[in-house]
Amino acid sequence: MPITDLADIQGLIHHGYVYPKSRHLLFEIGNREAGKRLLKYLSPLVTHAKVSLVEKPASLLNIGITYGGLEALGVNLRFLKWFPPEFREEPDKIAMGDFDSSDPTNWWNGRFKTQQVHLIVHLYAQSPEALDQLTIGVRSAAVGNRELLPTREGRAIDGEWLDNIPGKLHFGYRDGFSQPTVRWDDAPLQKGEVDYRHFILGYATDEIQSAPTVLTSYPDSTRATELVRNGTYSVFRWLYQDVAQFNRFLSAEGLRAFPTLPPKDAEELLAAKLMGRWRDGTPLVISPDVPNAELSSSNNFDYSNDLYGHQCPFSAHIRVTNPRDQALNHRSMVEGGVPRVIRRGTPYGSPLTGTEDDYDERGLVGMFLCASIQRQFYKLTAWMKVNNFSPIFPDLHAQDPLANRRTPDASIQFMIPTEVGNQSVVLKDFVTTKGTAFFLIPSVKTLYALANGQYQ
Repeated sequence: MPITDLADIQGLIHHGYVYPKSRHLLFEIGNREAGKRLLKYLSPLVTHAKVSLVEKPASLLNIGITYGGLEALGVNLRFLKWFPPEFREEPDKIAMGDFDSSDPTNWWNGRFKTQQVHLIVHLYAQSPEALDQLTIGVRSAAVGNRELLPTREGRAIDGEWLDNIPGKLHFGYRDGFSQPTVRWDDAPLQKGEVDYRHFILGYATDEIQSAPTVLTSYPDSTRATELVRNGTYSVFRWLYQDVAQFNRFLSAEGLRAFPTLPPKDAEELLAAKLMGRWRDGTPLVISPDVPNAELSSSNNFDYSNDLYGHQCPFSAHIRVTNPRDQALNHRSMVEGGVPRVIRRGTPYGSPLTGTEDDYDERGLVGMFLCASIQRQFYKLTAWMKVNNFSPIFPDLHAQDPLANRRTPDASIQFMIPTEVGNQSVVLKDFVTTKGTAFFLIPSVKTLYALANGQYQ
C-alpha cells in the first residue's frame, strides 16, 4: 500500500521547518475528557505535509503523544499491547549512554518525571509575536491539564536561530546536511534513497518491520496498526552543550595536536576532526586542508579514498552516525546495516563565544524520527557510545567525541590518524542530557479519532 495522502502525515516528518522561533510545550493530561478537549482544539491546527511553506505561514504546529499519554486518553489495552516494548517503557539510559549528570534522575531539572510527560506541542513561528499568540491559544485550551515547565526558570523550552543563521549550532557547526533522501512512494528506489517504511508506521513488510503491525489472526492488531498508520516515533532529546568547556578544549588541545599551525587554525582543524566536517559544513574527505564555501552543503561523498582516516578520523561524529560505504562487521550487517533517522532540531539559549562559562542553559533540542526506536535510534546510540561496529576501528573502545563521556569501558582518547603517525586528544564532557521522551507523532486522522474517543 503506497503512501498517497500526504495531508494525513504531520509536516514535521516530511520536511524540516526553516523558522527562526520555536517552542516545545509539554503537558501531563489531567483526565481523559480534558485530554480529548485539548486534542479537539489542536487537531485542526496541525500542519500536515501538504501545507505549502512557500508563502511562509506565520506559525506551524505539530503534536506528539507518549505511551502514557495514549493511556491517559483512554486507549484500550487491547490496542496498546501491540506497541513495541521500547516505546511502552521509559527511555533506556544504558542504551543511550546517559550516566552521571545525564542520568534520568537529573532530567527536566528535577521539576517532574519523564513518565508524567503525555503530550508535546511543537510550535514554530516567524516572529516572537506569532509564537506567543499561538502559545496563548494552546495554553487556554489546555485547561484541566498540567503544563510541565522544565527550565530552571520554570518556562517552556524555546528554540531560536543563533545570530539569525539557520542551522548554526552552539559549538559553531552548521547542521542539517546529512538527512536521508526518503522515497515517499513504492516506486523503485534510486541510488541513495531510503524506503519510507523506515520512518512511517503502518506499512511494514517482512524486510522492513515496525510495530504495531497487522497479524491476520488477531483483529486488535489491525486496529492498532490503523492507529499508528502514517505516523512515526519521535525521540525527543533536550541536550545541554558546555560551550565554554568546548572552547577551552579546542584552545588547549588544538596546538598539541597540530603544533605547526597558528593557534586559531589549529582550533578549527581540531573542531573539524571531531565532527568530520569543517564548521561551515565542508566535508573533510572532500577538502581536508581548508573549508570551501562551495562545498559546505555537500552530502555526495564516501570514505573509499580515506581507508586510514587521514582525512576524516574513524570516530568523527559524521563517520560514526553515517559510515556510508565503510565496511561493517557481521553483527551490524545482520542487524540491518546502517541505521538512518530523520533529524529535526534547533538550538536553544543565548550564544557564548568565550571560554568563561556564564552558566546559562543552552544547547540543542533534537528530534529523531524513525519506525523502530530499537532498530534505528538505540542502534545509533550504541554505535556512538562504543565504536565497535566496523572492522576499520583500531580502537574498539573509542566513542563519538560529541556524545556523553561516561560510558563504562569506553576510551576518552580521540585518535587522529596522520600520515606521520597518530595523534590523540583527551575528550571532555561537552554534552549533558537534560531530558528524553518517546512520542508517537500520529497521523491527522488518528488525532481526530483520539479526540473523539475512538480506540477506547
